[in-house]
Amino acid sequence: MNAKLKCAVIGAGAAGAAAACAIARRGADVHLFEQFSLFHDRGSSHGPTRLFRTAYFEHPDYVPILQRAEKLWRDLETEYGGALYDKTGVLMAGAPDSELIAGVNKAAGDHGLDLETLSHDQLAARFPWFSLDEDMEILLEHDAGYVRADKAIAAFIRHAKKHGAQIHERKRISTWRKKSDKLLLEVNGERHVFDRLIIAPGAFASSLLGDIGAPVKPMRKTLFWTAPGDDRFHCTHGFLPFAIQQSDGRFYYGFPAVDDDGVKVGEHTGGTTVASPSDDPAEARKQDRKDVTAFLKRHAPGLPSEFSKEQSCLYEMSPDSHFIIDKHPADERVSFAIGLSGHGFKFAPAIGEALADLALNGEARPDFDFLKFSRFSG
Repeated sequence: MNAKLKCAVIGAGAAGAAAACAIARRGADVHLFEQFSLFHDRGSSHGPTRLFRTAYFEHPDYVPILQRAEKLWRDLETEYGGALYDKTGVLMAGAPDSELIAGVNKAAGDHGLDLETLSHDQLAARFPWFSLDEDMEILLEHDAGYVRADKAIAAFIRHAKKHGAQIHERKRISTWRKKSDKLLLEVNGERHVFDRLIIAPGAFASSLLGDIGAPVKPMRKTLFWTAPGDDRFHCTHGFLPFAIQQSDGRFYYGFPAVDDDGVKVGEHTGGTTVASPSDDPAEARKQDRKDVTAFLKRHAPGLPSEFSKEQSCLYEMSPDSHFIIDKHPADERVSFAIGLSGHGFKFAPAIGEALADLALNGEARPDFDFLKFSRFSG
């Protein structure tokens, strides 16, 4: 049956590329459509690195999905023949009652995960480039690290193609609708017919899922790089990914250098909600630069606060900052993943698997139940 099933996937970012890979492996006739070129920088899947954390402060129910995602990342690495997930550990700090630290401790307690607590003296001895407030709790999660984002997307695309998927770049889906027992898509003005549709549009969700009132808003962020060429901060010299929540609630994160650009730093909180994904206000970039500079001077004075590179990124924010992964309420042949809210990349292979399950079987793993669209009903 699946060999004859024709499935369209909209969006070649992390979720869409992973879904195309997963469903192509199961024998479906897959067509992956990307409105821009592959590996473009106009969404939220570009760049070298993404954090992978298992003790998930955002909600402990994500932990089983993360454990599944780690296995699937390792499986993909075996096929790819190169590293995609580097388990380096992640350093986290904040007040004990902060969203970050309280959430991490709850997730770890609920799921029996190991965390190492560091004293400030231990921090100074092992990670001297940080300067943290005395009332901050410092945790080291060893079962964490970073995903090599660009390589991961390339691996998904390569293996989707290996299993027969056709990749269509610069092909924009303007509309889709039912047509008898099929689904009709308008692709660059041409009509194409499919049996199933998977929508993973990132910040462009409203244009394709407006009929359900997709509650997703685009948010513009700016990422920064510093300390290029300084070997002390390279991934091979013990500099760890980090996540720090300040006393004002602002949450900053960073990565060791994995290439010549240096250390990547950004703010997960903040950002600028924009009317359109194409909006990139200069004043917002200026404010992001000011805020990240202040963070480095206060909490990471061992890192230079001058930037060698900056890059824009789009979050796709849901109202509660949790993912929305479900079937379309008016057509079970259509499934979607939206509202990944700036923390979805690490989950990509598990989200791709869930979208393939929804398309072929009508149900995803029970772990995904808390992410259904129905939570917004009424």
